[in-house]
Amino acid sequence: MQRARERMIARQRLIERIIRNNEMQLKSESARGGAEIELECAMRDVARVDAGTEAQAELERVTARLQALREEHQRLVAEREWLNASLLEFESGPSTDEHRRSGHA
Repeated sequence: MQRARERMIARQRLIERIIRNNEMQLKSESARGGAEIELECAMRDVARVDAGTEAQAELERVTARLQALREEHQRLVAEREWLNASLLEFESGPSTDEHRRSGHA
């Protein structure tokens, strides 16, 4: 009985982590979309004949920000894949107590 409760709590924690990961991915996607728009504007400003060092500095700042956001996205995707695999593994392997209760060998 205690083992089943522990498994239930562990499963719930895993699901909560998946939900948090989803939230973080949505925020990341939104931030990346904004940074991509900023990048287009910065590239337009640098291409102007009268562009100064400020425009170039802004382009570098936005490029670095977008790169960091892309790396964060890759990290979140990898984490999500791991969480999904963990949940599948968790759900495909019932405990010994669960075998007995369900009548499986």
